[in-house]
Amino acid sequence: MTHHLYLLLLLAPAVFGAPKPHVLFILIDDLGHAELGYHREVKTQEVQTPNIDKLVSEGVQLERHYVHKFCSPTRCAIQSGRAPIHVNVINAAPEVRNPADRVSGYAGMPVNMTGIAEIMKRGGYKTHFAGKWDVGMATPMHTPIGRGYDTTLHYFHHANDYFTFKDGGSCSGTMITDLWNKWDASQGPYGHGAKTMKNGPQCSMGNQNPPNQTCVFEDDLFENRVKKVVQNHPSPDIPLFMFWATHIVHGPLEIPDAQLAKFTKIIDNKQRALYHSMVNYIDTAIGNVVDDYKNHSMYDNLLIIFSSDNGGPLPAGNNYPLRGGKFSNWEGGIRVNAFISGGFVPQNVRGTINTGLVAGWDWYATLAGLAGEDPTDHKASAAGLPPIDSHDLWPLLSGQNSTSPRAVLEIGSNLGGDEANRTSGPTMLGGIIMPPYKLLLGQGPGGIIDMAGWPGPQSPNNTIEPNYSNITQVCGRTPETGCLYDVYADPGEHNNLASSMTSVFTTMLEKADAIQKTVFSPDRGATDPQACAQALDNGAFWGPFYELPKN
Repeated sequence: MTHHLYLLLLLAPAVFGAPKPHVLFILIDDLGHAELGYHREVKTQEVQTPNIDKLVSEGVQLERHYVHKFCSPTRCAIQSGRAPIHVNVINAAPEVRNPADRVSGYAGMPVNMTGIAEIMKRGGYKTHFAGKWDVGMATPMHTPIGRGYDTTLHYFHHANDYFTFKDGGSCSGTMITDLWNKWDASQGPYGHGAKTMKNGPQCSMGNQNPPNQTCVFEDDLFENRVKKVVQNHPSPDIPLFMFWATHIVHGPLEIPDAQLAKFTKIIDNKQRALYHSMVNYIDTAIGNVVDDYKNHSMYDNLLIIFSSDNGGPLPAGNNYPLRGGKFSNWEGGIRVNAFISGGFVPQNVRGTINTGLVAGWDWYATLAGLAGEDPTDHKASAAGLPPIDSHDLWPLLSGQNSTSPRAVLEIGSNLGGDEANRTSGPTMLGGIIMPPYKLLLGQGPGGIIDMAGWPGPQSPNNTIEPNYSNITQVCGRTPETGCLYDVYADPGEHNNLASSMTSVFTTMLEKADAIQKTVFSPDRGATDPQACAQALDNGAFWGPFYELPKN
């Protein structure tokens, strides 16, 4: 009787129609493992993240949360519910298009894959996006609105300037702004260039107070949009899905002068001062947004999901004590800061650490389950695209189960390697994790993986900084050249087991070879001149350029 009552209580939300949780998904950019206070065993005044640390103490710390080694693939994976090897493993420019493939011949997600916001909308959610998109741009269906979000304020590319909002690209000598807005019907069906939010012509990192000109820091725009969404939400009883993808801490390393001054007083290395000041700045913004949820009676039913899109880039970021960083498949590149928090988290798991294996793309099925929706992507199946790879983590995260439903994690890569060759190349498996073991397969020249060094507790510093891109290790296909680590006992990947545990190495290599046969590797094409032509027609703003709706 007691057992049956317990099961009934677990199922109560679904059976009795309890309110679905509000969801705030915070995807921070390029955050190093050692850049948050809760990951610092020895506290330092340089790392100041009180709001994030408080949320972690009240939630569940996810210590085995993995993503792709750089930007766009992680974002495509989260939005589509697929491992990068089944959606996208490269940072192709949003301007590319392959005319021969109208489904997958673009940067980012193929047209016919269903986005997580579409599923949440089916479940009765209001859906909103703010920040870095990097999931595609070519057609209106590639925009956040096309993927199911009701409103958006975002940029399309991998990065832009925090003050000018330009991504560095030009068309016929004109620099193009990358900031796109859709709030209501006045911006058209899919939005348009955010002309009213553009800063004055003299506004820049070096001139933040030009006379008689607007000069707003980009992450302030995104924070204010998130708060506007919360403040304008019609009722706490209507579920809200807010996806907030911050620009911080991606380059260029830029921050308001007053904020930087707080850290140059205590840090003698300019790059490290910039990085820590930016992390502290977004920590404050997160605290402000959480307060807004509380002030609008939405926090008690709020689920906060926090993750970085990859590890910190070396040497600017710091992933100590993990090996490597962004652009590499060492733990420092793909095992990231992550947690859940908020009033929806069950009391029995608050303040705990969960070491179950989690992939960034598992949030797709997890959120679908909380929304009461089937995550199966029938639209993609009809187009011959790969199915989702996502697992519903809620039984694990809520304490109903003690083991993760994920037994294998596919590590993505592309032929050609890491940092220098990330914009093209066929899809390759970069390794697999089968707890506690991790097999790595180098896809760079000669089977190498770069970023094979270890940063110290205080990095970068004023000693000679190594060029991490030139620190490489061969991770081949034989026990003598292979790379096998017990990352649970040896999280820093110091002890290579390939030659001493040949049976494990061989078994995992066979598994990896089988997975390689399933990869998705479309020809995404080349730069389409229409992207520039449309940008100029937009008033020098990037935006969709193909299959546009007719006026």
